[in-house]
Amino acid sequence: MASPQIDVDEIVETLERIRQRGHSAHTVFRDWVNLMLFALQRRDDPYLEIVDDYCERGDMDHPEGQRSVDLFSKAFGQLQERMAATDADVLGAVYEEYGMSSDAFGQHFTPHTVCEMMSEIAGVTGESETDGRQTVLDPACGSGRMLLVAGRKQPDALLFGQDKDPLCARMTALNCCFLNLDAYIIQGDSLTVEFQRAWQTSYSALGGSVRELDDEEVSELREWVTDAFENTVEDSNDPNPEQQRAASTEDRTAPVATSVPSEQASLDAFESSD
Repeated sequence: MASPQIDVDEIVETLERIRQRGHSAHTVFRDWVNLMLFALQRRDDPYLEIVDDYCERGDMDHPEGQRSVDLFSKAFGQLQERMAATDADVLGAVYEEYGMSSDAFGQHFTPHTVCEMMSEIAGVTGESETDGRQTVLDPACGSGRMLLVAGRKQPDALLFGQDKDPLCARMTALNCCFLNLDAYIIQGDSLTVEFQRAWQTSYSALGGSVRELDDEEVSELREWVTDAFENTVEDSNDPNPEQQRAASTEDRTAPVATSVPSEQASLDAFESSD
C-alpha cells in the first residue's frame, strides 16, 4: 500500500485510463518511467518507439489531450506537482499502489518513516562530521527512498544507489533527478559487484539532470566504487586517526563529472512529442 501521507490516486487514475485501452498495468507503468527518463535525456529515438506502440492501436483517434501520450504527459505533470508538495518518493508510492492488482509488480518499499529512522541511525545528518564530502550508498535501493531521505538531510552528499531490478534502477535515477541530487544509480547485483548499466544525476541551480553512462564510464565507475569500498574497509582497521582523515578526502573524486542539461530544460522534449 502507498504511504498514507502521499495521495497518488490522481496519478493512478490517469495511468489506469491508458491501461483500459488494452495494456497491462506493468507495461503502462514501465513505459511511463521510460518515457520520462528518455525525455529528460533528450533521447528521441527510444522515446518515439514507445509512442509508436500506442499509436498503432488507433490511439490517435482520441481527441487531443485524451491520447495515451497526452495522458502519460499529464501523469508526469501530476507526479512533479506531488513531489514538489511532499518532497518524497511519490513515484515509488505510485508503483506500490498501481501494482497492487498486478502479478508483475509485487514489490513494496521501506516506509518513509522507517527510512527517516534508518538515516538517523546511519549518522546522516544536516551537517557532515567529516572533512571530505559525505557519500551514501544503498546497495538495494528500490525506488531510491533511502537516498532521497539522505539527500534531504545532506544535500551536498554524493549518493550511490544500486538495484538489480531495471525498473527500480530507473525509478531511482528519476527520483534523484527530480530532487536535484548528485548521484550514481547502478543497475546490477551488488552482491556480485555486477554493473550492467548506470545513470548519473547532477545538481544545478536550474534543476536536476540525468544521463546514462556509456560502457567505458560504467566500467570506470565500477572500478572506482570497488576501490573506494576496499579503502573504507582498510581505513576502519587502521588505528591512526590522521591516516583515516587523509584517506577520507584523497582519491575519492567520482570518475564521471560531465555537465548535462537541467531537468527543466529537458521537459520540452516530453511535452512536444506527438
